[in-house]
Amino acid sequence: MAKRQSFSDKASKKKYVNVCPVCSEEKTRVKWIKALKSENGIRYRTVNIGVCKCNQAEVYG
Repeated sequence: MAKRQSFSDKASKKKYVNVCPVCSEEKTRVKWIKALKSENGIRYRTVNIGVCKCNQAEVYG
């Protein structure tokens, strides 16, 4: 049988952190939705991007 995993075992697991090489800050994952015009109407494209201090003004501004 498999070993039971307790909550403390789950909470203590190391998580993968994406760090910006420019500002050395942790990147926050954000879903970016872009509206595209097509022949039949409007289509939407979703992209997951990492946001940090460096590109925060470009993404949110």
